[in-house]
Amino acid sequence: MKGKFPTKKSTGAVLVLLALILSGNSGLSPVPVSISTEPDLDYNYEYEKNGPYTKFSDWVPYKLHKWEPKFLEDYYEMYGLKLHYKENELRRNIFFLKAGLNLRFRHPRNALCQVKNEEEYHKYRLLLFMHINLQIMRSYMRIASQFDKRHLYFYNLDFAHELKQSFEVADGFYREAVPYWEKAVRYADEASEVDSDLDLGTMETERYEIITGKLDFGKVISDHRGRLEKKRATVKEYLVKYPEADKPNLDQIP
Repeated sequence: MKGKFPTKKSTGAVLVLLALILSGNSGLSPVPVSISTEPDLDYNYEYEKNGPYTKFSDWVPYKLHKWEPKFLEDYYEMYGLKLHYKENELRRNIFFLKAGLNLRFRHPRNALCQVKNEEEYHKYRLLLFMHINLQIMRSYMRIASQFDKRHLYFYNLDFAHELKQSFEVADGFYREAVPYWEKAVRYADEASEVDSDLDLGTMETERYEIITGKLDFGKVISDHRGRLEKKRATVKEYLVKYPEADKPNLDQIP
């Protein structure tokens, strides 16, 4: 039964300590306690890498899961267009697609579809070249449309100076799209010489519509530039009539 009840010595010590506390003279020095919720950290300390104060972020590898595109298909898969896009998204797509055109293709076993022989792999490459050139052309046309106007109303001529510059930029992007359409037509014609269909439905449909004339962006671009030229002539006629309007209209800018 030893250890079950306190001894006389321990009981006496407890009574003496209790008496000192009640008398207000415990003989114990108070210990300061911080009630601040801010942790005691030095955020601006100087440190040496791999030293005693190494930051936690330095322990994380910088190139962890870093992926670098190497093949044409890698850059093609980086292409993307949101529902609401602006010029920056379009230029980003153009950059990736142009970069991909200068790279080699993946190994046939890693292609975007199954290829069974060398002829199908040759057509696969031609279809990708055709499709990428079409996407670059479409991106240029979308940028041009942001500087163009579908309708030119009379009150738009209050900004004739700005319209003159904007229409000039739009015409430049329309002209930039033409060579990529011509390349797409050439690749579509070459791909049509291979008598087999690949599991690339969209690209095969584009190829068929190009060679049959159903898809003719050459005419589309020409029509856009023709309508744009009429609008540019209207703006030019207005500025000849009112030369003082050929300057930025700062009063109308909100």
